[in-house]
Amino acid sequence: VAFRAIRSDEAEQRFRQRNRQREILALFEPDLKHWLFSDLPDNVASKALLKFTVDGDRVLIPDLDGYLPHRPTNRLPVDSPTGVPDKREIRDVYYPRIEVFIRDFNLRQNSGAQYFRRLKAMIVKIPGTATGYVLSSAELMEFATRRLDDISSAENFQAVLRIAEAGEPALGGEEVVSLHDFTFFHIAFTPKGYVESGVRRSIVLYWFVPLALMSVLAGLFLYRAISSEMAVAQLRADFVAAVSHEFRTPLSSMLALLERLEAGHVVEKEMLQRYHQTLRREAGRLTLLVDKLLDFAQLEEGKWKFSFETVLLQDVVSDAIQSVLQSIPGRRIETESPPSAEGTYVLGDRTAITQCVQNLIENALKYSPAESYVLVRTAVEHDFPFVEVVDYGIGIPAAEHRKIFDKFYRAENGRALNVQGTGIGLALVQRIMERHGGSVTVDSTLGKGSCFRLVFAKQESER
Repeated sequence: VAFRAIRSDEAEQRFRQRNRQREILALFEPDLKHWLFSDLPDNVASKALLKFTVDGDRVLIPDLDGYLPHRPTNRLPVDSPTGVPDKREIRDVYYPRIEVFIRDFNLRQNSGAQYFRRLKAMIVKIPGTATGYVLSSAELMEFATRRLDDISSAENFQAVLRIAEAGEPALGGEEVVSLHDFTFFHIAFTPKGYVESGVRRSIVLYWFVPLALMSVLAGLFLYRAISSEMAVAQLRADFVAAVSHEFRTPLSSMLALLERLEAGHVVEKEMLQRYHQTLRREAGRLTLLVDKLLDFAQLEEGKWKFSFETVLLQDVVSDAIQSVLQSIPGRRIETESPPSAEGTYVLGDRTAITQCVQNLIENALKYSPAESYVLVRTAVEHDFPFVEVVDYGIGIPAAEHRKIFDKFYRAENGRALNVQGTGIGLALVQRIMERHGGSVTVDSTLGKGSCFRLVFAKQESER
């Protein structure tokens, strides 16, 4: 009996609550209509995004000073810094939807007010007049929130205006009712206790999510910073080891030869000459290595002063090949230059450009079989002079095409084959070419070879 009494009391409370909700709807909808359709000077139209006048089937928008032709569009409005649509938006976005509204109004498919979800605004025509306006959803929600709070302030539930969205489910604890003449508006009735607990949960959630996100981002940043530092430290260690090896090899050879000479073990004139040639060659290797290191340091510090002059590109290539053959004798280097590229001049520092070509040729020889050859091609493409160094060696993995121009970096397959190098040659070439307004590019296939191209700024082909 007691249980039935409790159930009966609960049913009575729900019945009274539904009746009160119907009364709130009966109070709110007329207020909304009066607010929307009022023609008083200070009515809601004064807050409109824009106003228009209906003249038969035509629409006049004073902001555009004239009538507009029909132009359908699917574009959405762009948020303006001032909150007021510009003429392009009025023409391309708002006007087509005003046309749709007028058509539906004439067909009695709306009650003089129609909400456009994609426009995020309501279009209204004031009854008995030719005047209409476009009202943003923000203004609409502000009025509804204020009015519904006033009406339901003494109740144990909260009334909230919702704009109907396709497939939008109701939240737990909600009762949703549509307005009679504005079916695209719903009133959701939610218990105040549920709302308050939901607010508390939302506050906790809103604080937790940013904090968790900040923690994750901080961890990622720290991880990347540590990884970057470790990578740089490893590159520096590899560079020191490579430079030490580059110095140790010629020095060891030179010391061994000098010891034999000092001991008097070499007396034949021909053998003495060979020893002197070897010493000169190894000393030259050391000099080139030291020069390269000093040049790179000067470039990094911005202290290298270039001396620009008009340089014949074929002469630069010839000088570079001769320097390479002095340090790496017996290798085959071929040249190619079409008739159209003969007499091609560039503006640059002769020594620096020669060093770029020389570095590329030395790399091509180091990473190619001894029996293969290297091709140095000079040509002009689209008025841009260039020098290409082509080899048929081990090639470079595609994932490392960009990395090889970083200082101290060496391709994995080159290190695996124990090919000597410091990792600054290509970085030096790139920086020199950038200072000349040019660039260096690479096209390489693993196992088939590489093609490096030095591209210079546009120059006249004849002097």
